Parts: sequence; C-alpha cells; structure tokens
Amino acid sequence: MSFFENLKMAFSSIAANKMRSLLTMLGIIIGISAVITITTLGTTLRATVKGALDSLGTNLFYVYLTEKNVDNYYDSYDIETTPEDLISMSMLEELIAKYPDEIRIAEENPIGSGTLRNTEKKDVPVNIVGAYDGTLDYNGCKILAGRNITMEDVTRKKYTCVVSHIFVKQYFKNGENPIGHVISINMENGAAYEFTIVGVYRYNTLVNGAGPNGTDEMKTPIYIPNTIALQLQGNYYFDGFWGIPLTFNVKYDANDVKAHIQNFFDEKYASNKNFTIGVNSAMDELKTIDMVINVITIIVSVIAAISLIVGGVGVMNIMLVSVTERTREIGVRKALGAKKRAIKRQFVTEAIIICLIGGIIGILIGLLNGELIGIVANMIIKSEPSYSEILGNVTIQPSFGAIIISLIFSMLTGVFFGLYPASKAAKMNPIDALRYD
Repeated sequence: MSFFENLKMAFSSIAANKMRSLLTMLGIIIGISAVITITTLGTTLRATVKGALDSLGTNLFYVYLTEKNVDNYYDSYDIETTPEDLISMSMLEELIAKYPDEIRIAEENPIGSGTLRNTEKKDVPVNIVGAYDGTLDYNGCKILAGRNITMEDVTRKKYTCVVSHIFVKQYFKNGENPIGHVISINMENGAAYEFTIVGVYRYNTLVNGAGPNGTDEMKTPIYIPNTIALQLQGNYYFDGFWGIPLTFNVKYDANDVKAHIQNFFDEKYASNKNFTIGVNSAMDELKTIDMVINVITIIVSVIAAISLIVGGVGVMNIMLVSVTERTREIGVRKALGAKKRAIKRQFVTEAIIICLIGGIIGILIGLLNGELIGIVANMIIKSEPSYSEILGNVTIQPSFGAIIISLIFSMLTGVFFGLYPASKAAKMNPIDALRYD
C-alpha cells in the first residue's frame, strides 16, 4: 500500500470518528499550545526588555574600586582606603585623552533645588545637577536641540546648561527658541546664578519619575558642568571616586572598550597592594537577564510539555481501541496478502496524522494566546505614559524554532505511541481476526 493510500485511510478513519479523534487530540493540543504560548512570551519579553534597555542606553560601564582577589563590588571593604587608592579625575582625564572618541564620564552631582520666574511671573522649580559629557546618556536622556555638556565646558568652567523639554514648556510660554537664552536660577541659599542654555533634552519619566500634578509643576534637572557645581557647593578640590559611571561611543565594540578601560586601570593599580578596579557593563546585565529569561522559558516549557505524554497515552489508548474495532478489516487485508509492515505502517500513519493535526491546532491556539496577551500588555503600557515612552508597543515575536520543534515533537509522539498498537495489529493471526465478532 502506498503512502498516499495510508494517508487516505487515516483521514477516513479520523473523519468517521470525529468526536473521539478530537478528544484524542486534546492532550496534544493543550501541550503544544502551552509550549508555544510560553516560548512566544519568552521571546517577546526578551525583545521588549532589550528594547527598553536600548532606549535607556546599553553603552554604559560602571568602574569601581575593589579589593584585590574580591569579585563582588558589594562585598565589604576590610582594608581602609586612602585618597591615593581612589579613582582620581586626573586618571579619568588621561583615560579619555587616550581614547578621546570612545569614552565619556557619566557621573552626576545633584547640588540642590532652585527656581526661575517665567514670562507669566510664575515660579518654575528645577533641580541643579553637575554633569559631564556622558551624564545625559547614562540617564537615558536624548538631546532634542542644541548640544550636550562637553568636557570643554567642564574643564574651562563655563556657565552653560542643558534643560529639559518640560522646562522649556514651563519657562518659555511664548514659544521662544531656548538655545542661547540666559536664565537666572535662584538657589535655595538665596544666591542667584546665570547660565546660558546650550541644549534641550527629552526628560525620561521612567528613569527620573513623573510629577503627581502633570508637567506644569514637575521639577526637572538642569544640567551644568560639574566643576561649576562643585564651586557652588564650595568644593574647589576633588578627592576621588569610589566608583564612577562611564558611557562609550556605540560605533565601537563594547568588549573592546571594556578591555581598554580594564587594561588602563590595571596598569594604574599594578603597584597598589590592596586595591584594583572592576568594570561592569550594561551589556553584561542584559546578557544575565537574557539568560534568566531563557532558563525560565525552557523550564516552564518542559513542564508544559509533560502534558504531551498524557496526550500520547491518549493516542495509544484510542489506537488500541481502533485496532480492536477493525480486527475483521485487518484479517481481510492479511488474508488478501497484506504484509505485517503494511499493517503497521497504516496504524502508525494514522497515529502520526492525529498528533500532527493536534500539534497544528495547538500551535495556532498558542499564537492566538500570544496575540491576546500582547493586546492586554499594550493596553496596560498605554495606561501609564512613562512606561509607554520607554517600552513603546509590545510586538509579539513567536519563536519559529519552537514551532518547528513542536511539529516534529508531535509527529514523534505519534510514532512512539502508535508503534505498540500498530505492532499488535500487524501480529494478528488472519484466521483469528476473521472469526472475531
């Protein structure tokens, strides 16, 4: 009997017992749909998290002082540090001079609050933050107009500033161009300082938070060169950093930049008996998150796939019933010269078709579940503007690898659980089968 004749007989048997065949497929459908739903969610979650981190910036490093032979930054320091042990500004300036296009300092130094009076004679509250050329990138703030704080602003102690787009709406009620405008900030201590606006950034509400009463009363940071911030604090000298964030130019490979930073500080601390420098990157964190999501997805998928065993047992059971019901048919075919392998092939094909149909239905249901969950997730995200700004729309991304594996697995389930009933049918004695009532 040809393969196509086996297929025709399999579909005829399934059509003759529609309800029984559907109930038989149910275990396969549930198992496959659960696996597809879980892997789809895992793939989508991984893509969404990566997209969110990308929007915040993954070009980030954190450089920190640590005891030698200690890997964890959070471990307590058993050895007392001296100012010579700390990361000095001269080290950072030398690092940037060595890799001028690669690395930027991202440290920030909040120095307090202030107010300005806008064109409507209303006070606009702001936070004053000392910054470097990488600070805004570190906080996920994108420049919308003008330019960023530069190292020239920092080293030459320029009274420049970068303000948020929210501040622009609060202060410039007549729609003026803020770039080049001089603003006077009244500090909490009563002193007033004038700064020239050189740039406007988009305020990141997910990172920095949102105001309870809308944007009109939000207090957003005004970034000024950190050397000026230190002067306003009365600190004209700097002792050093325990740890400092850095950003890098995304056109360079993250691993290469990390190696440059690590090698630079290894040389600087080679003679230090107690301390060395560790470097963590945002990409390392992303890889860790990705690994955790993958492990959870695999574990839960394996648990869900256990239901396929139950479905397989159901297939075996219904095939045994089918063999019993079709005993006389088997006897007639064997009496007419059908080989054992032809009988076996017929019933295995039927089991495979049942499992394959169940698998396809399960895949479709799993994909539908993913789409429904995506719709709900997008509704939740859109209900919170700060999340919507970073996460955007959640795009469901099915795992095509999981779909292919599920199809293959469903077919293998049919083979495995169909072999015993098929072997039982093939071994029947044709005389006994013909006498069966």
